[in-house]
Amino acid sequence: MIRQLSALCAAVIALACTPVTAMAQPGPPPDPAAVPLSADQNRAVVLSLAQVLRERFAFRDRGTIAANEIEAMEQRGEFRDAHTAAELMALINSRIAPVVNDRHFRVRYMGPEALAGFHEGPPAPEDLAAFHEEIRLRGAEIPEVRWLAGNVGYLRISMFLDAPPVTEKLEAAIGILAATGALIIDVRGAPGGEPAGVANVIGHLIDHPTPTVHMFDPAGPPEGVTLVAQPRTPAYVGRPVYVLIDGETGSGAEEFAYDLQAMGRATLVGQTTWGGATPGGYLPLTEGFAAFIPMMIVTNTITGTNWEGIGVRPDIEVPADQALDHAHRLALEAILRDADGIRRAIAEEGLATLTPTPTN
Repeated sequence: MIRQLSALCAAVIALACTPVTAMAQPGPPPDPAAVPLSADQNRAVVLSLAQVLRERFAFRDRGTIAANEIEAMEQRGEFRDAHTAAELMALINSRIAPVVNDRHFRVRYMGPEALAGFHEGPPAPEDLAAFHEEIRLRGAEIPEVRWLAGNVGYLRISMFLDAPPVTEKLEAAIGILAATGALIIDVRGAPGGEPAGVANVIGHLIDHPTPTVHMFDPAGPPEGVTLVAQPRTPAYVGRPVYVLIDGETGSGAEEFAYDLQAMGRATLVGQTTWGGATPGGYLPLTEGFAAFIPMMIVTNTITGTNWEGIGVRPDIEVPADQALDHAHRLALEAILRDADGIRRAIAEEGLATLTPTPTN
């Protein structure tokens, strides 16, 4: 679940361990409704998709089953009458996506020029520099840092990225909020990011190395990779943390909420998240199409499972548009449980500014 970025930016952040890189899209992306397709071209796209799923889908048995079913659909002529790239994508979405049954799976028309630059492996230095510059100009995906009444910190994260512009701004943000008595981290609507980016944020909330997720790529080393959040400074420890979530919180942002919930480090407030846990990347098909293929199996190191298809459930369920107010009140009540002196006075002052909770 990746917000619309440049082709380069989306590709670099798509896959945590072996990123798929791409040339930046030259100009606006092609309009798929204006791209004509023949029956032979439809067949080529669908069969290439089946083959990619068979070879690269994270769950090999499911990938083989899906590929066989897609090939059977093609034999029955279910994609023959698509006349444009847009029509073929609509058919793939309605007929193939339910067969694949993974929230991250999707197919896009990117055009032959963009696909010509795709390759798997570390991005070229100039591409990585361009990616970092784009992230910097997007505010490092940390659009809001502020103080809430009663000495509660508020931090909004739009995407979890492991890139210098992000880690630098995150350090500055935590520094600004260092004296607050509780912290609210808002990931409502955040579409995801990288597991390493998630670990970086968690690092500011812990005081000892803490494993977060184990990632296994069937095409990679058999032992897989375990990510470990390392303590980072400034440290925000020994104080309550609340994470706001909703139905648009996806992928890496879900991992952030899930990991903290599993650790017992944060209270989740809001609504159940999107439910996509299998990271991957765009792989080229034919005729200018590319598919986002889930390629890695992710499991939380504490629970041994993940949130695929079910989402992350909040500890306290409230409508998404009320989650901030609710968490703010919870944070102030937590501060008041052991605060005294000026800290207590400021927290009480903040609590008095909130709308009273309705009583039945």
